[in-house]
Amino acid sequence: IFRELECGDAILEGILNADLIGFHTFDHARHFLNSAKRILGLNYESLVGGLIGVKYHGKTVLVTMSNVSIEPTLVDSMLELESVSAGADALRKKHEGRSIICGVDIAQHLSGIKYKFLAYERFLTDYPVWKPKVALVQRCLIPGSRRIDEASTIRELRALVRRIQDKFGTEVIDYEELGGTSIPMDRRLSLWLASDVLFSTPIREGLNLLPLEYVFVKKAPATPGVVVASE
Repeated sequence: IFRELECGDAILEGILNADLIGFHTFDHARHFLNSAKRILGLNYESLVGGLIGVKYHGKTVLVTMSNVSIEPTLVDSMLELESVSAGADALRKKHEGRSIICGVDIAQHLSGIKYKFLAYERFLTDYPVWKPKVALVQRCLIPGSRRIDEASTIRELRALVRRIQDKFGTEVIDYEELGGTSIPMDRRLSLWLASDVLFSTPIREGLNLLPLEYVFVKKAPATPGVVVASE
């Protein structure tokens, strides 16, 4: 990317004037280091503590990777709320006798919900024995930031939900649309506690902490869960 930009070298030099440069992932850091070496001729070295040092104008600029995470203290305190346990019990009762596959996604094309539904439909078609044993609980968020995309996606999803329910019964899929960019935390934690699998299938996405939160919530004494996430 830097090599394609007319002022890419100037942007790199501007970044290197900092004392510490942080990235979410090693891939991002590696891209930056490779760009600094190929464009500016700068070398880097590994330092004590897992840091990487880049020599620039007589000083060592530190490069680090810091993955953003959930807030475990907040999640633990929320798990103590009666509304969370009551919500989880209500979901289990609603889908009693079934393994629950859950998903929370933005209702836009790149979230890949359409392909999740198609995969679920194919699963029920190929393995009909699972029809009375599984339920997909999908919550779709509608932020209103990409209205045309969201409207088109919602139309597709509603049509798929109707088709799946017509073929396999209304109990196999529990679909709900919610306005906003996030589901209230207590409702989200209830969903995590009640479900057996988190199914996340975005085509392309930025940072998504929901799988981390799901894994954290499913710690002992809760029943362990499974995360199915796209690359």
